[in-house]
Amino acid sequence: RGVLVVEMVQIDGEGVGSEAIFALRHNREFGPVITMGVGGVDTELFGEACKKGLSVVSASAALLEPEELLAAFKSTLAYRRLAGQTRTKQRLVEDAELVKLLAGLKAIAAELGNDGGAEGWTVTELEMNPFVASRGRLVALDGLLKFRKRACLPLPRPIGSLEPMLKPSSLGIIGVSGKGMNMGRIILNNALAAGFERSRAYIVRPNATEIDGVRCVPSIKDLPERVDLFIVAVGAEQVPGLMEELVEHDKAIGVILIPGGMGEKEGGEVHEARLKSALLKARELNRPLVANGGNCLGIYSKPGRYHTIFIPTNKLVLRPDRHSNVAYLSQSGAFMISRLSKLSWLTPRYAVSTGNQADLTIPDFVKYLARDPEVKTFAIYSEGFKDADGLELAKAVREVVAQGRDVVFYKAGRTAEGMSATSGHTASLAGDYDVCAAVLEQAGAIVARSFDEYLDVLRISALMGNKEWKGRRLAALSNAGYESVGISDALRGEGWDLRLTKFGAASRERLQAALVKGKLDSLVDVRNPLDLTPMADDETHEEAIRAFLADEEVDLVLCATVPLTARMATLGEDAPEEQSIRSPGSLVNRLARVMKEASKPVVVSIDSGYLYDPMARAFEEAGLPTFRSADAAVRALGLYVESKLRR
Repeated sequence: RGVLVVEMVQIDGEGVGSEAIFALRHNREFGPVITMGVGGVDTELFGEACKKGLSVVSASAALLEPEELLAAFKSTLAYRRLAGQTRTKQRLVEDAELVKLLAGLKAIAAELGNDGGAEGWTVTELEMNPFVASRGRLVALDGLLKFRKRACLPLPRPIGSLEPMLKPSSLGIIGVSGKGMNMGRIILNNALAAGFERSRAYIVRPNATEIDGVRCVPSIKDLPERVDLFIVAVGAEQVPGLMEELVEHDKAIGVILIPGGMGEKEGGEVHEARLKSALLKARELNRPLVANGGNCLGIYSKPGRYHTIFIPTNKLVLRPDRHSNVAYLSQSGAFMISRLSKLSWLTPRYAVSTGNQADLTIPDFVKYLARDPEVKTFAIYSEGFKDADGLELAKAVREVVAQGRDVVFYKAGRTAEGMSATSGHTASLAGDYDVCAAVLEQAGAIVARSFDEYLDVLRISALMGNKEWKGRRLAALSNAGYESVGISDALRGEGWDLRLTKFGAASRERLQAALVKGKLDSLVDVRNPLDLTPMADDETHEEAIRAFLADEEVDLVLCATVPLTARMATLGEDAPEEQSIRSPGSLVNRLARVMKEASKPVVVSIDSGYLYDPMARAFEEAGLPTFRSADAAVRALGLYVESKLRR
């Protein structure tokens, strides 16, 4: 037994929320992360009761400077209390004191917060809880420190090998049937249909000379050259031996591993261990070999003129004449193709299903594809990261966003059940979702919270990302009263805060003239949202949109239409011309002409059923993001513009 003598600290502003927590911990995926917010015995209580960001926030100590860390902390109730943003107006500490503390934590993180590199120590947890204010300074009353020996990280992949892998001049494949249309043969046919030259393709198949006009060789060692791309479409049990042969004979640069069962299935760990051993040997021999997969759906590369996604082309149509400014990177191949099938106007420049990421990872592809100026949007779906790979992705995202491009991100495995499902699906270890979302948002990514939100924001980024995103002032119209109300109700939400602009005299005069011309002036007043009623025709819609775009007080435009009205040409091309979208006077064709001149973003909503699917497709093929409800359109606009304004 003993006695502990400590200083008695005078606490300023003592009461609920006056104690703060500042903690540095090592996150397996994202490296050193600082968590800060309400401390003491209230931490968990406030965490459960408060909205996101009010109780505690997390931020990357590796990515953010102390002033940026402070900006993240300012969203919390703890900061408001310390800064005197309460009824008493009593400021307990100055921002400079907080910056000093955060700079100290960042310095510790830089020295002791990462794995990899030389031997040493890694701080896994440094928690100071609670901090209190005393005489204008922060004083820690309690603390906890945990550390361990620094762990090794996987060897970096040779990113330069992605150039020949994604733009190959030669291709090999194993697993092609000479009789039926199996997975390997579908991949071969898709690659040839995408434009790959038969003369530079080879099939590894004994006892065959040619399949579909492509030369066959009996084994890997008989390949006449080291191919830029080799596709493995056989069972998982054969993969390790094939990779060992490719390394031994130096016959490939990039490998796509299609088969599953090498990590996501019980018993597959043996196959995966041999695979990784072969890759390690390739690195030790300084070979350029890299592998994508396993358990992946393949790759589509428009610049590389190949398509190895084993889906029949009549079930997933990728036309070369569509919008092609997106790089799609997804651990789940099924998620990737299901999203692409919903975006009929889009053929991605690249679509990469990474699967288990036994070797190449999503950050590797982002780093390489950032060199392609034609890629304007990175659409990413992730279920988990290798050690420190989340931080690598955040660094890559930050560089991409700094170039004026967009990253739309969805993270699966946000709940305990979700984590379990991702582990079973792609053998990935799902990490702390809140940390993942926070760090990637801080890097500049748009982090979607649902599948629909992901697709909605992707629509806007791909079709309208090149427009001028200057502010939050929205001008909207509808021909239905309920939509006008719904638009107003959706202006604010978690992560966005739009404003309905007030039209100036010139705009009001122009809008009034449009109403008079459309014989609506006795029914409609000029306001925002502008309720045109079902009596408005296509021309009145166009005139109103043009007035919105001409107004200097308008940043964003929404054209919401319920297309059942007899006054508009909204049906498919089989309808009589006066009712059809093929009419030159239809709203589809009118807005297509408008957008050729417009510098401001415009989105469309069509809130009706399947008869109006052709109209929605026509709008998007004309470059206008189209939603099937006005509130979804407002939400997506809000989320996207906020991401632009944060930069």
